Amino acid sequence: MTRQLFAELAARVPVTPFCWNRLGNFYQRLDSREMEYLRTPFRRYNRSISHPHAREDLPHEFLRLLRNGSVDMFTLLQDDDVLFVPATFTDRRMQKLPEMARRTGARSVAIFHDAADLRLSFLSERRMKKFRNYIKSLAAFDLVICVSNQSRADLFEFWKRNDVTARVETFVAHWPLEFDENERSAAHSARPVILYVSSFNARKNHIRLFDAAKELWDSGVKFELQLIGSSTNWGRRVALEAWRLQSLGRPIRWLKHVDDRTLHQAYRECLFTVYPSLMEGFGLPILESLWHGKPCVCGGNGALGEVARGGGCLIVDQTSEHAIAAGIKKLLRDQATYARLCVEARARKFRLWSDYIERLLEHLQLLFNLGCGFAIRGRPDLFIARAGHVSLISAHHVWLISAQLASFIGSLVYVARFFSTSTRPVLRSREVSSRVRITSRSFSSICNPCRGTPQFPPFQEPERPRARDRRKPGGAARWGHNSR
Repeated sequence: MTRQLFAELAARVPVTPFCWNRLGNFYQRLDSREMEYLRTPFRRYNRSISHPHAREDLPHEFLRLLRNGSVDMFTLLQDDDVLFVPATFTDRRMQKLPEMARRTGARSVAIFHDAADLRLSFLSERRMKKFRNYIKSLAAFDLVICVSNQSRADLFEFWKRNDVTARVETFVAHWPLEFDENERSAAHSARPVILYVSSFNARKNHIRLFDAAKELWDSGVKFELQLIGSSTNWGRRVALEAWRLQSLGRPIRWLKHVDDRTLHQAYRECLFTVYPSLMEGFGLPILESLWHGKPCVCGGNGALGEVARGGGCLIVDQTSEHAIAAGIKKLLRDQATYARLCVEARARKFRLWSDYIERLLEHLQLLFNLGCGFAIRGRPDLFIARAGHVSLISAHHVWLISAQLASFIGSLVYVARFFSTSTRPVLRSREVSSRVRITSRSFSSICNPCRGTPQFPPFQEPERPRARDRRKPGGAARWGHNSR
């Protein structure tokens, strides 16, 4: 999503991406090769790969450290710049980014994805501490964009439990989904293929899915299980188990991390998808499956339920391999249910990138009072912004321009009337002057967001966080406590 976000922003406003170097603990500019990777990551790969993030390991970081040098952000940033951080960070940026915003006057914006690993206690104690500090550091930002209602509720609950004072503005912006219509097809391969698109980590629940698949294979149910996604250090055990099952003759394939063309082909050829993740901040692969008209077997808790309840999904208890197996078997054997879910999937409506970006830029403009109703000063960046001037015209802004023009003309009319009646009694002159002041003030409150409180687009305000039992199916799942 970071690459797509960069592409969509760059098509509308000037964007300057920067990259954080973990060895030097500073930001660097991207060289031509890294810019190419940002825009077209698979151009230099002729096959799928299992570890696409290997380019971020220590040897590559050291080479980047020597090759690119550092950027002094404190001298580069200007007052109206926007620090835009779309990814999770648990390094020195937790101290650097708030300091940059404080010392330079730049605005800071972060995207908060989820706290699933923290709630499920899948991280080591050292990484848990870092993640807690990351969530605390978000309170120092000017704006935090949450990808789901669940992620915002989790953010508020964590701040409340840890006595974090946060005056930051937040709003929910669900991820958009927009593909070429030519990629969509109602057909599928002759053999029944079930697809799972996800990286290999603990909360993605691959091992339990394998147990469910083995239960079905042993009972005579025939299907092929395809896996798409990158691996992690923890994911080695998933990869080893997949290879072990494959060596035993089980119909399972791991296609690794693939390009968009291969991903769309896999969606087109599968019968339906599964997404047994225990907890998510959004659940984008579910929407991708539904966009292709393919039903999905998934859980219904938290953000997964936000996505699944719109239709096209068979909701199961993903903490039970028997429930997962029953859901898969139902879609393989019950043609009526499968057909109904296919119809629901094709009827789903998805948010467009144009809508997402326009609402994002409107929030930046109205929250930070950037410009005078229809212009944004600053260059929203994927990581750090540079100064510049961006004109942004939309229907909303045309209304603001018209209101400003009416205010200006109205002020001229009343001033002219005032001078034309200056020979009348003083009381009458004061009445006219009073009307001038009232009218100007009322117009200014509408047309000049730089004065007074900015008027935000109508986003639903969150309920105040309250303590409640956070239990997931199968056991407790509280902040920082072991759920197993």
